[in-house]
Amino acid sequence: MNTIPVYKYPATYAHEHNELEIYRASHKANIACRDAIDDAIRDNYRNNCLGSDTAKQVIAEFGFDRTLYVLANTVREKDWDGRIDRRNKDWARTIPVFDDENGFGDNRNREFIVDRAHPGLVDLFINQARREYLLTQPLTKENIQSEAMRLLRRLQSEREPNSPSGTHFMAQISPDFLIRASAKDQDRLFALLPFKSLSFSALKDRKGIFAFIQKDENRDQSLRQRKPSVRKKLQKTQTEPTPASSKGKEMEL
Repeated sequence: MNTIPVYKYPATYAHEHNELEIYRASHKANIACRDAIDDAIRDNYRNNCLGSDTAKQVIAEFGFDRTLYVLANTVREKDWDGRIDRRNKDWARTIPVFDDENGFGDNRNREFIVDRAHPGLVDLFINQARREYLLTQPLTKENIQSEAMRLLRRLQSEREPNSPSGTHFMAQISPDFLIRASAKDQDRLFALLPFKSLSFSALKDRKGIFAFIQKDENRDQSLRQRKPSVRKKLQKTQTEPTPASSKGKEMEL
């Protein structure tokens, strides 16, 4: 199913453009994806908890494009349902889903709404699927700035040194950030934090990477501002118009 492209246009468009076969294959795959989501939620819901890898198995079979498309269509059709988080409703509106009415005025998109599972569990599944997709995306400058600010606030919020030895303040770097971060991204994060004694390190018997600063470090500091690169400065200088010299003006007169 992962090899079948998502066809987002209605049947009328497909008919006009001689693409009905592609449309039908995609529509059939959408329905299969809907069933897979329902089944995955049913099979992975235990003890009032949805398994953390529930979305992964559907994504592995159908890919991100179709899984997210089916979920967005589901949310758009359930916009009235308060059990689905507003943030997921806002996200669903960013995914193009065209109305696909048949000859009787019924919307064919309703044929692949995830409808057997409880809406609250569907909402949790959407959170998982969106997170899995996000983890495949490169970090932006804003993402790095946001993580730096979060770490700064965390380090500043502790009243006493919170490292196991009691000699440092520490804050865990977001695991999701580290999954997405390249070596350069980690360097940029390090450069934004203003502490002279800053180090990134692991802890024995604890998962993750932590930012450490010595307990006598001045924590009442702001994030460092990134300096524009020399290359960008040169490019800006080269694109700026050069003012005409006084001699040139005299010659023009």
